[in-house]
Amino acid sequence: MTYTINPNFNIFCGFEVNGQHIESALHQTNEFLETIPSTVYKNIDYKTTSSIVGSMFCHSIAEASGSIVNPIEKGHPDVIPEEGENSSEEELRNYPLGLEVKCTVGNITKGANLRAGQPRINSLEGITWQAHHQEVKEMLGLVWDFVKSEHEFNHPKVTAIFYANNLIADDWGNISGTEGRNTKVTGMKVSGKEKMAQGWVALIDDHLYKRIYQRIMKFDI
Repeated sequence: MTYTINPNFNIFCGFEVNGQHIESALHQTNEFLETIPSTVYKNIDYKTTSSIVGSMFCHSIAEASGSIVNPIEKGHPDVIPEEGENSSEEELRNYPLGLEVKCTVGNITKGANLRAGQPRINSLEGITWQAHHQEVKEMLGLVWDFVKSEHEFNHPKVTAIFYANNLIADDWGNISGTEGRNTKVTGMKVSGKEKMAQGWVALIDDHLYKRIYQRIMKFDI
């Protein structure tokens, strides 16, 4: 699978991440996702699939850029410089440098009734990333779909990446799940999505996906 990569994308977040790193991580992530049996995807929810996609991309981008995945489960950000490896758990919960990665499959038309393995692009109505708090200021946002292929089952693939380093608390909605055992989450508001759209990083080389993502996110290549 090929991508259009933004030639101007080059950031430093304690380590350099450029278009070449992104492209390498995309291919490695997609190849890994194809090794997972279709029965797994059919028996887990999309939130779990997003976690798998995001986790593999973090591993791949760390490998490509000479950084490391945050060693603790609740660490922030997700990918940090190598020198942070021996930091304390308290430090790793809010490390000062690094890259936060969020992943979404997007929102589809109500009643579309699509199952795992069925492309969602024709029913896609919105793209929204979620976070556990409103303090996320810098983020690499992944979008994925069950991309149509020649195989019997359409495995998930990363279809687009966006980036912003100027997010503020007001770019995130109210936090839900504050009571009981529910996980606390906040959804990105329109203002945050506008910032993400201005920093498009990669798009699948497919006219349909490009057209729909550009319509939803309102950006030009």
